[in-house]
Amino acid sequence: MESQNKKVIFRNVKETSSLIVAGRKAAQKAIRENRILGLSFTFTKGNKVYREEGSGEVVFVKPIAARKSLNIKRGTILYAKSK
Repeated sequence: MESQNKKVIFRNVKETSSLIVAGRKAAQKAIRENRILGLSFTFTKGNKVYREEGSGEVVFVKPIAARKSLNIKRGTILYAKSK
């Protein structure tokens, strides 16, 4: 018997694309409001993290390490570290 708390939701391409568009609009609105209020915000460009200050000055924060792709083959056993 399946658990009642487990719900599987399938999204179609149209729904996914509309969620992406809504997310972009929300991000643009948040950035615009931060600029108006003079607040700083952090963003990424390429493999680098930048912070734009309230004065409009863009400051480099740190580089982002490149991720390696996982080569998982059939039958591989994965272990999770416990805290």
